[in-house]
Amino acid sequence: MLYIISPTKTMKTTTHYKPSALPQLWEKAELLLANIKMLTVEDIMHFMHVKEALAIQTKQRFDQLSFHENGYCAIEAYDGLQFKYMQMENLAMSELSYLQEHLRILSAFYGIVRPFDSIQPYRLEMQCKLKVQDYNDLYAYWQDTLAKVLLKEVHTHKENYLLNLSSKEYEKAIRPYIPKEQWIDVIFQVEKKGKRKVEATQAKMARGRMVHFLAQRQVETLAEVYQFQEDGYQLDKERTGNQQIVFYKKG
Repeated sequence: MLYIISPTKTMKTTTHYKPSALPQLWEKAELLLANIKMLTVEDIMHFMHVKEALAIQTKQRFDQLSFHENGYCAIEAYDGLQFKYMQMENLAMSELSYLQEHLRILSAFYGIVRPFDSIQPYRLEMQCKLKVQDYNDLYAYWQDTLAKVLLKEVHTHKENYLLNLSSKEYEKAIRPYIPKEQWIDVIFQVEKKGKRKVEATQAKMARGRMVHFLAQRQVETLAEVYQFQEDGYQLDKERTGNQQIVFYKKG
């Protein structure tokens, strides 16, 4: 199985681990970079809907960005809630090696990132309406490239499922190209006053906890995924099926 997660907007520039390689699609990212470097600060403010100070920082980062193996280890460089709750600092090297084989981070800029890939700080969302060459946006630019890489990789695993722990924004970049029988959404709900719903912050935290759980248990089968019980979550057997795994907890 492969586990698919989203990146974060915020990034750190201090990491403890040494990257092992460049992202697999770095050459396609390099073509994208050439287009981004032509943008002005005003363009970035418009396309990314950010204020001037952040647009200036974003342009500086892209202008200085290069592709080499002396960057930052991806799984430490991303700095969102989900990544904090992965608790990387508490994982053994064998567990980190497991994530290198099973975890993939979707990126609007790099395409697909493995945990120990070398990346540089950047800010680019998949939903950004940025025209690249003859493509009207980033979804069109990447097309089925990401899905092809994932499908090729997952067929080397014991069970060839893609477990979706990503956001709708990034899911959209690969889901149309993945066979239905291989795609499984992992959903985390909070129950309050008898009603259940997905709460964004709780879902991000739960996704991080799930990744930590998968790494610690060295999970290889869906049956093992069902055993997740961190932070009070339990499997909803009635709503879990071929296309989704649903966990819930009392709020």
